[in-house]
Amino acid sequence: MAAMTSTPPLPWRNLAMIALVVLALYSRTFDFPFVNYDDNRYFYDNPQVTCGLSADSAKWAFGIHGPSMWIPLTWLSHQSMVSLFGVAPGPHHALNVLLHAANACLLLILLVRMTGKPGRASVVALVFAIHPLHVESVAWVTERKDVLSLLFCLLALMAYERHSRSKSWKWFPLVLFLHSMAVMAKPLAVTLPCVMMLCDIWPLRRGRPWLFLALEKLPLLLISAVASYLTVLCQQSIGAIGSAEVFPWMTRIGNALVAYATYVRRLFLPVDLAVFYPYPKFLTPFQWLLSALVVGSITYAAIAVRKKLPALLFGWLWFLGTLVPMIGLVQAGSAAMADRYAYFPFIGLYIAAVWCGFEYAATHRKPALAIGAMLLCGWIGLTWRQVGYWKSSEALFTRAIAVTPNNYLAHNNLGLALQDAGKIEEARAQFELSLRADPNYPEAINNLAILHARQGRPADARILLERLLAIRPDHATGWHNFGKVLIETGFRDPAIAAFRRAIQLSPDFIEPRYDLACVLMQGSEKAEAESILTDLTRAIPSHANAWVNLGYLRNAQGDAAGAETAYRNALAADPGNAAASTNLQAMAAPKNQAPQADSASLHQQGEAARKAGDFQKARQLFEQAIAADPANANAHNDLGVTFGQMGDHATAMRHFQQALAIDPKHPRAADNLRFAESMLKRK
Repeated sequence: MAAMTSTPPLPWRNLAMIALVVLALYSRTFDFPFVNYDDNRYFYDNPQVTCGLSADSAKWAFGIHGPSMWIPLTWLSHQSMVSLFGVAPGPHHALNVLLHAANACLLLILLVRMTGKPGRASVVALVFAIHPLHVESVAWVTERKDVLSLLFCLLALMAYERHSRSKSWKWFPLVLFLHSMAVMAKPLAVTLPCVMMLCDIWPLRRGRPWLFLALEKLPLLLISAVASYLTVLCQQSIGAIGSAEVFPWMTRIGNALVAYATYVRRLFLPVDLAVFYPYPKFLTPFQWLLSALVVGSITYAAIAVRKKLPALLFGWLWFLGTLVPMIGLVQAGSAAMADRYAYFPFIGLYIAAVWCGFEYAATHRKPALAIGAMLLCGWIGLTWRQVGYWKSSEALFTRAIAVTPNNYLAHNNLGLALQDAGKIEEARAQFELSLRADPNYPEAINNLAILHARQGRPADARILLERLLAIRPDHATGWHNFGKVLIETGFRDPAIAAFRRAIQLSPDFIEPRYDLACVLMQGSEKAEAESILTDLTRAIPSHANAWVNLGYLRNAQGDAAGAETAYRNALAADPGNAAASTNLQAMAAPKNQAPQADSASLHQQGEAARKAGDFQKARQLFEQAIAADPANANAHNDLGVTFGQMGDHATAMRHFQQALAIDPKHPRAADNLRFAESMLKRK
């Protein structure tokens, strides 16, 4: 039987205060944008999320795929929010904050029910609510899985507390259900049955034989095993599990010890937090020994005082055990540790620290109050500062670079943020710094290649992408960009093969499917192009350019009604789509009356057609723009690019030369001319 038969009333004022503190600390995030680290893969570039909740998207949520773990409940959460509130970041940040506030309040209620100590429970919940290490889990939309999973973990523990005090099994099905929900939100909740075993010893003090308590957990452990297996399948599907060659076992064990000790230090001094901590290239024997000494000493002390202060051993084992799936013994990804990994495990440290603090306060009240107040005020100030770093990708990764050495990911993502802000040369410098820190980092190679391509240097881009694919032949984005560069340089068939390889590696990757259709529709494979575009528009009705190209194909087949429908669907998805608007006007004009337009308008329409993959139409429009204004250097340059994409580099050269004759300082024509000359020599 459980030790307690009744619990004190809940401290409602404390619950309200904790919720208000969370809102005060985190309400700024309601105005924050998404960040360029995983928010794209999990959210705004993921069509299975941005399409909202439907039967098809719900089916996808339960599938085996990336971008990381098996998290169907989290996917359903994102999809439901999109259906209710759209894709603007504010509501999605707000839900994370509300879930964090709910978790803090549930933790207080759980500890009051389990221990009967409302004062200590309130302090634990307050520390959980304000600690800087949890900013990442709350301020990052991608980490919805953290706050949602913990919600169900705490609810499962509350149901388990009821089960432990009950003489029947009526509460146990609810425990199973809530545990299932927790692991479907984030499989790292698989350690929850072990936490329940700890609770059996203290604070529940269940007077049952060990064998009974262990057998009771078997259904829960089975749920954990299934979730772990499905997560491994997801991680393997995207190549995220590191091999023993890349991460040797001795390195993993050493990093795990150092990570445990670092987490303990950051409990008290969380002053150097970053969104990404690179895996260490080398750990000194001193780091190993010091970390082992810290972990061993706390473990020894907790065991030594377990009878007098069982909360210390309980909390310490909670911390050690729940971190096991994330400590790097099975290495997923390339991070040495992460702040978000502490969201569930640190509850154990808070319990251990607060119970020890209250014991100390019993004989040293004034020093204990001073130390406690200093820690609480310091954590609040650090959390306020840490939340501010999430206001933009640029601020977030600038901070990461400041507090971590050789942070290749932070340099790369800062480069992306600078590139989006139009700071191209600064972005290039960051990509190069990323590669200096890790010469084989595929994302930096890929992003530097994209930057070269956008600046009219596809040959340089191709060299980088070939290097990337030699390092990572399974890099779907690299194959897609390689295909785009090959098209840019007139190699149609190899480009088609590259797009097909990208689709094979990542069937949910939309861009290579669209680009493949654009290439195929210019040749004899129009039926396949139409099939791809039809599937795309069915899966993603908001894909305006897919509708435009589908309209081109239908119009070419004489299906005017079908083409008009496609163009109108494109305008419904994107009211400013120039290609759809122009083609609708052309279809509405009398057959013997060509629509009038000036050179600038024709040039704009040509750019839209070229970007949509209709090179023949783009060529005609650029030629009309030049006829309307022979001094239009941009039209000559873009007509040259179009001829290059069609494989006619000799004609492309003539137009680049004409652009330079009109404007000797044209920003792109000179580079394009050199590239066309190199392509002719290669042929």
